Amino acid sequence: MHDIEVRDGSGEKLMTVRIKSEEHIVHEWTNSVVMLTHTSSNQRLAVVVLDAKIHKKVLVEVPHNKSYSNRASDLIMEIFGVNSNGKIVTCCTRSLDPNEPNETIDPVEGLNQLQLSRRHISKAKYEIRFSSSDGTKFIFLTESETDEKHFFQCASGTTKYEIPFPLTPTKEYEINVFRGECLDPGRFTLSEHGSLKFQAAMSKGRLSSLHKRATEFCNDRALHSRIHFLYRNKPHQYFDKIRSQNRGEMKRYMKNDGGDQASPLNRAIPGLFFSAFYLKTPDGQLILPPDSPFGDQRFHVAVPFFLNSKNNLYFADFYCHYTNHHVTLVVTEANSYSDKFCKENLIFLESFNNPFLYYNRSENCFFINSSVNVEVFYTENINIGRLLSCGSNYAFFTFCRSVGDSRTKSFIGQRKNVNCDICNLNTL
Repeated sequence: MHDIEVRDGSGEKLMTVRIKSEEHIVHEWTNSVVMLTHTSSNQRLAVVVLDAKIHKKVLVEVPHNKSYSNRASDLIMEIFGVNSNGKIVTCCTRSLDPNEPNETIDPVEGLNQLQLSRRHISKAKYEIRFSSSDGTKFIFLTESETDEKHFFQCASGTTKYEIPFPLTPTKEYEINVFRGECLDPGRFTLSEHGSLKFQAAMSKGRLSSLHKRATEFCNDRALHSRIHFLYRNKPHQYFDKIRSQNRGEMKRYMKNDGGDQASPLNRAIPGLFFSAFYLKTPDGQLILPPDSPFGDQRFHVAVPFFLNSKNNLYFADFYCHYTNHHVTLVVTEANSYSDKFCKENLIFLESFNNPFLYYNRSENCFFINSSVNVEVFYTENINIGRLLSCGSNYAFFTFCRSVGDSRTKSFIGQRKNVNCDICNLNTL
């Protein structure tokens, strides 16, 4: 049994609500969470978090605001019973208007935007990152298919929170985070909200099955061709800025959600993408594409910079965007943080024995499989000046035609075609 007393900003009592649940369910509760919402704006106003074993009476105070009324009939209350694992075992919604039925609250309006991001730590364990360290964060995690919910509280002063258990591989999740300012112990007024949806990373076993699909697709040896350079396309302003402001250092960035949404590489480690995509002429020669959607300048780097005894090579993804198929490979510096992540989550490849990009010892040359677009994600920063100083046999720049606006390339990344029978495991 819980008695919840609602007061306005001046301390005047508006209503007392009595919540009764089955005794065996209430026994599971570790915390009681009460959230108050104004009906006309769907704005979350306040939240109370109390130890359910100690507190049987809850005081919720409506923050004073001239933009909305403080009438009890204009308020909706959500009550969550949370167990010791953070799982929400009881969830109910009560309208404080006795003439209105209980209703579901979906939209969140009236609160400032809290920027959120996620990071895949390893094996479907995730960290949530916030744009601000101020205020207490209230985190609601929902598994979309089952609607199973968890609640976590993150203290002020930090910009990240690690979810205390691994998520179910390949399942869809939604995270809603509210930022609150403490009024007194257990009582908060809410000011910001942020949300994100994502698919949890696939297991290493499932990735192994995807690697098998990619290998079977690349079994035509006639499509293997000699290659000497990988290249990276960007607008010329990008490279100009690196030279003028970054002392020639090309900084890596976090991998987005492009490709398979459940790739373990997504939002996990930073790096720089290079392409091994070449066009093939009728007489079998490889030529560079005449244009690029990513920018008008190309930085070419010799393949041995990536594939050598100091680096490791991994398979991360196999996907398509309705036309050509793509394979994502990752090159790491041995024993680095990125290398350790890849060992745990990706598929290790021998640089001289794989069907995508490899070194042929007998011919003393590197080969590419032109049946797929091979993308290489290199996980270290690159000093452009240092590579250029090695001569044009090692690194150089060229220009090409730019198609489209490279600035509009999505931060999220383009999803794979989920209906393809070749690169989707769920079509088996």
